[in-house]
Amino acid sequence: MRRRRSHIPLRASVTQSTASVRMRAKETTRFGFLIRLGALAGSVVLIVGLALWLWHIGWPQRQAERLMDAGLHLTQKAQFSVKDMNVEGLQHASKESIYAALGTISGAPILSFDPSAAQARIAKLPWVASAVVERRLPDMILVRLTERVPMARWQHENRTVVIDTEGAELPEAKLEQFPQLPLVVGADAAGQAHSLLETLKDYPAIEQKMTAAVRVSERRWDIHLQPKTVAKLPETDMTRALGHLSDLITDQKVLERDIVTIDLRDPSKMFLEPGPSGSSRPIGDMRL
Repeated sequence: MRRRRSHIPLRASVTQSTASVRMRAKETTRFGFLIRLGALAGSVVLIVGLALWLWHIGWPQRQAERLMDAGLHLTQKAQFSVKDMNVEGLQHASKESIYAALGTISGAPILSFDPSAAQARIAKLPWVASAVVERRLPDMILVRLTERVPMARWQHENRTVVIDTEGAELPEAKLEQFPQLPLVVGADAAGQAHSLLETLKDYPAIEQKMTAAVRVSERRWDIHLQPKTVAKLPETDMTRALGHLSDLITDQKVLERDIVTIDLRDPSKMFLEPGPSGSSRPIGDMRL
């Protein structure tokens, strides 16, 4: 009896063919996924590139500005526009410089006005010590100024300028506008003047007669008094010396006598130096 041939190789062949089909299907699916992924990545790159290009040419900014302008125009139509600009505390600074620093004009949309930026600009003006800028809806801008205070005329290196209470120069202050200010002289006189002048307020007899205060060796003061007397103050305990000088002026009328120097540097005594036409009576020194 003849044996029937085995068909096992044929079944194996069918199994292998099925596996190949599955592998090809998987490869096709993976290839399709990669194509879709590449298309997606390309779309993202295109969108990002387009956005960057639009940003580079300023298209979004222009659209935002147009919307902002349109909104401000509507507020302007609704009477939210600058009508009044009030400045308080103005004495020496020019109103024109303040208005220029505000950076707006009458009729402009008030919501487009930036108080902080305007305040920073005003604070840089020569006469301004500090400023507060407020926007008061619907139509007013208010500026409150604190101006620098002219304190003295400072003479140094053949130049005379007006200084404020901090000893800083006021570049827009003209000397002819402040002839009544006391004159201080010397390299460091500007920085020391405020302390001296504040102290002299307690001695009006000296303050009224003083023509100049000269800083000597950056250590002490010589006070020049009308008509021709110089009072030499000490380095320390200046108030004691000023008290004695005030008594000499008010009680002994020393400035009406021909005395050119009153030396108060020694804490235990003072020296009076007569002028050329002084009395023949010896003045010598006066014990304190």
